[in-house]
Amino acid sequence: MTIVYSYKRNIYLNLTNRCSNRCCFCVRNQKDALGDADSLWLREEPTVGQVIEELDGWDMEGYDEIVFCGYGEPTERMDAVLEIAGIIHERYGKRTRLNTNGLADLINGRDVVPDMLGRIDRVSISLNAPNAERYMEICEPEFGIGSYDSLMDFIRRCKEIIGNVTVTSVSGSITQAEEYECERIARSLGVRYFSR
Repeated sequence: MTIVYSYKRNIYLNLTNRCSNRCCFCVRNQKDALGDADSLWLREEPTVGQVIEELDGWDMEGYDEIVFCGYGEPTERMDAVLEIAGIIHERYGKRTRLNTNGLADLINGRDVVPDMLGRIDRVSISLNAPNAERYMEICEPEFGIGSYDSLMDFIRRCKEIIGNVTVTSVSGSITQAEEYECERIARSLGVRYFSR
């Protein structure tokens, strides 16, 4: 069970295996780990103290940022994300990034974006589809058809409040025309687009 792992030039935090989506392309359906992790399947969710204790054992030199991303949706544990991000800034002086499906408001029943200000430096949001119907097919969100509108609102608010936002889609899970449309949507929202 891995809580903290590295991949390329970043340190990643695996806080949960829970996720509100069941995306057809999800890497966790294909393998047990990424980067230098042994297994990203958690026996139990780590406490904030356990995460910080593990981070204290890492030499931060050579790593660009600390990323909330594991084998679940980090915002399923939004309060922990915010607390840990604050400690990361204070103790390690590292930038933080949240990799998310963008459904944090639905998951938490509130607008979480203002709470991220000063704690999360960059946000990477999985768009994955050019419209609500395709999003339902590809991502199977537990919140239903309204998930896509919530996702779009989340992107807009992150752009407004956090500023540094990238939206992504997974190449091969949608058509090239749909990728172009996702890129067009990103441009219209004033955020970066990345096909992964």
